[in-house]
Amino acid sequence: MRAAINEFSARGYHRTSVEDIVRSAHTSRTAFYAFFDNREAAMYAALQASLRGLLDNVRANLAVAEPGKSVIETGVTAFVGYLVSDPAAARILLLEGIGTSPEVNALRARVRSQVSTAVRDIWTAYDPEAAAAPQATAVAVGVFGLLLESMLHLVESDRLDEAPAHVPALVNAVERMLTPAAA
Repeated sequence: MRAAINEFSARGYHRTSVEDIVRSAHTSRTAFYAFFDNREAAMYAALQASLRGLLDNVRANLAVAEPGKSVIETGVTAFVGYLVSDPAAARILLLEGIGTSPEVNALRARVRSQVSTAVRDIWTAYDPEAAAAPQATAVAVGVFGLLLESMLHLVESDRLDEAPAHVPALVNAVERMLTPAAA
């Protein structure tokens, strides 16, 4: 799996062949096809593994957050930290997985739904009434979009290592989006 993530990240989906993955994994085509039906299935699995790693990291950090520490800060820091710690997975998640196939697009949509649900759950702690509003799902997706697009910009400009410096501004933006205005 790691070889697929690394190759798709380095070469892009359309320029990566099964042979590239096999060579990187130091294995055979027979072994590749024992795990994947084709290159698209390998991309789907690479994206799925990267998404699982990201979500597991954010959940794990939220589960052990220090009392009194902002849940938003903890979540955003974990999100950014995972991407910086695994630039190949970041590239798969943010860039290479887009538009690969209907199956990959469906996986991305499911994850977007899961993350927006998590954002709504966090939002409920700040403003339960707003988090229950009919438009809350769209706003939660927007929060996720803010984080994704910010990191995508850094990946595309080969500056992902700068992402931790962006955490305070991202936390501030998310808090402003989810915290009710003072009356």
